Formats: sequence, C-alpha cells, structure tokens
Amino acid sequence: MDRRKFLKIGAAGAGAVAAGSVTSFAQEPEKVKIASEAVSAQGYVSEPAREIPVVAACDVLVAGGGPAGFAAALSAARQGCSVIVLEKGGFLGGLWTGCAVLPLNCMGANVAGEWKQVVYGYAHELNRRLEDIDMSIFERRSPVVDPEATKYMMQVMLQEAGVKVLYYVQAAALSMSGDRIDSVIVESKSGRCAVRAKTVVDATGDGDIFFWAGDPFRHVKHHIGAMWRVGNIKEDNDLKRTPTPIPGVRLMHTPGEYDQDGLDLFNLSRLTEAMREHCWKRTQEIRAVRGCEDAYVVDTPTLVGVRVTRVLESLCDVDVDSVMTDRAYDDVIGIAGVDINMKWEGQVHKVGNRHPWQIPFRALLPKKTQNLVVAGRCFGYGDGITYDAREIGTCLVTGQAAGAAAARAVLERSAIRGINIKKLQKTLREQDVRLD
Repeated sequence: MDRRKFLKIGAAGAGAVAAGSVTSFAQEPEKVKIASEAVSAQGYVSEPAREIPVVAACDVLVAGGGPAGFAAALSAARQGCSVIVLEKGGFLGGLWTGCAVLPLNCMGANVAGEWKQVVYGYAHELNRRLEDIDMSIFERRSPVVDPEATKYMMQVMLQEAGVKVLYYVQAAALSMSGDRIDSVIVESKSGRCAVRAKTVVDATGDGDIFFWAGDPFRHVKHHIGAMWRVGNIKEDNDLKRTPTPIPGVRLMHTPGEYDQDGLDLFNLSRLTEAMREHCWKRTQEIRAVRGCEDAYVVDTPTLVGVRVTRVLESLCDVDVDSVMTDRAYDDVIGIAGVDINMKWEGQVHKVGNRHPWQIPFRALLPKKTQNLVVAGRCFGYGDGITYDAREIGTCLVTGQAAGAAAARAVLERSAIRGINIKKLQKTLREQDVRLD
C-alpha cells in the first residue's frame, strides 16, 4: 500500500468518527544470542570478538519502560529488590505517551449488569495521581491522560521506589547460561555494554528478549497507525473528537495501513514518514471545520503506532473461548477490562455487555527460559483477543504481576515458574490488584 492509500484510509477513518546465583558473564561465542530477523540481506560482515564490560547488576532487570515495564519495575522495587529499567527512548510510557495513545482503555467491563472499573493496582494509583493534578479526565468508558504529565508522574513514582532507569539504551543481545539469562547486552552512547540480573522482565512490546532467548512465539502482522494532538479547538465545534485534559486540545487518530510487519526496519521507516505527512496534512484540512479555523499541530507521535508483532507461545495462552466463558484460573494474577465488540460463536457481543476476564500467571511464562517473565502486548494470548490484550490497562496489569513474580523469584531463590503462587497472589492483593 502506497502513501496515498495510507492518507486515504486515515482521512476516511477520521471522518467516520467526526533464582539463586548468577553465573559468570564469560560465555562461548555461540551462547551469546543476537538479534536477527528475515530481512533481505545484501551480503554479510563478520563482527570481531570482543570483551563487553558489565556496567551494572541488579535483582530484577526490566527491558522496556512502557506501561508494562513501569508497573513491573514499581512492583519489584516496592518488594525491596534492586531494579534497573532499560529504555530505548528518553521518556517512560512507550506508545501510551510517545504515540499519544492517551485513553486508558480496558480499565472497565460489565459487572452484574453495570459498567464498572475492574482494574486497580498501579493503573489506578497512577491515574489517581494524574487526576489530582487535573491531568486525567473521564471520557466515555475510559480515563484520558495528558502525555507529558504521565511521563513525569511515572518518573516520580519510579524515583520514589528507588528504581534506576537507563535511557537511550537499546537491548541488542543476551548472554545465556543454559536456560537462564545471565546478562542483557545493550548499545548505548557509552558503547556496547552489559547489565547482569538475577531475573528479567521482557516488557519490550515486541518480545525481543524471549526471541533472543530462543523461546517460541507467533509473528503477527497488524495495523500500524498513529495518534496525534491538535490545538486551538473551540469548545463549540463540529470536529467531535476525543477531548484531552488540556482545554482546546483534541486527540486525532488514523488507523494507518493494515497487516503491516512492525519488525521490518525499512517498513517502519516508510510508515513513519507517511504518518507524519498524514498528521500534518489532515490538520490543515481540519481548519475547514467549524470551530477549528485556527487549529494547529500540538505534536506528532514520537513512535509510530505498532499494535502487535511477536506474541509469546506461553505455558497457557488465553484464547477467545476462555475470555467469553469467564474461565477462572487457579494461578490468576489479574483481571482485564474490555475494549471492543467481540464476535464469538456467530454473534456480536457489544463491548458494554462484555465481562472482565482473568489472566493466568502461566500466560506470562515462556516455555524454556527459567528466569524470564513476559509482560505487555507480547504475553501469551490468541488472535481473537488482540485488542483487549494489548491495551494500556491490560499492559499495566500484566506488568505489575510480572514484576511481583520476578521479585518473588529473587526472594525465594527460585526459578520464576517455581515460585509460590499463593504468595504471589497475596503480594498482588496487597498491591491493590483485583483477582476475581
């Protein structure tokens, strides 16, 4: 699909919606896992062998500072573990704050005939803090936050918990010791270096860590779009788009191109250019709408809106039948709200009538790697629940559980899958997580 088609789809969409010890870092070269994907190669070069300095060590290493990574880091740190977050950008929040995906979706569902909030824990705590400074408003079924305030408040909460965040570092490879991750190798402005950890949380969104560790997954192509903000919109207007906590600022959205590979570097670059062009041109068109004559671009997304790429083949993937039949799990670590109408068994179930659903601990566990737990949009689930599973509220739920589990593994000197589930659930309840 070319750029014109991208713009056409976007404009149409907008109009329609008017354990234990850590082994030595020294490894045999073949045991160091590196990134690779099926992109067209024009030959190969050999990278010379070299020693990589270990620059830091911690109990829990969280790869990714999005909603899932934030919640994981906070959960582990509040249990007394030393925590380091690796973030490739210069801010926390991932697509939530970097792509203006501002609605905090999947926080609620139908409970006994009424729409109620079902997600609490750190998602609730963070939103309450934002409400206290007038940077979160309730719109339809979800809170809508301000991205800059959210970046700041997430930073404050991690600082309060003693979490160390390393910005501008790109996880690039792993050093493995059997079926355990010894260290994560990163690229940074200080060069190539490594961070050693007892347990690791994969909150990269794309499952980079479990991919390099050699755990099985599904490669999914999905829509890649964008959201952005426009300003100077009068209260009395015909735009009819989502308001934000900042008066006069509205949230815009384009679904972008369908069935796109978010792991292809060339494709991502092309889509980023098309997205930015669309945001600019669409905003100029908005000026013809009543009440929007002086509209301007507040910001375009720092990150293009990749919805899903790799999805873990976990010990227990959540599927549509489980969600729609209210399946209960003995190892439940949280409940998620709902985001869209769901087609199931030949019928469309309206979002307002759908129930919350449980997430089992096993859905966060890879089949091979012992000291790794997965959170965010790449945990184990089936195609049919992609929209519910990848939303911000669900990412915060799985992140909080993953961090709690990683910390319990350190405290119990156990592999993550061997921790005491009852103690994990007790910890989560103490952190205000609802399990039933």
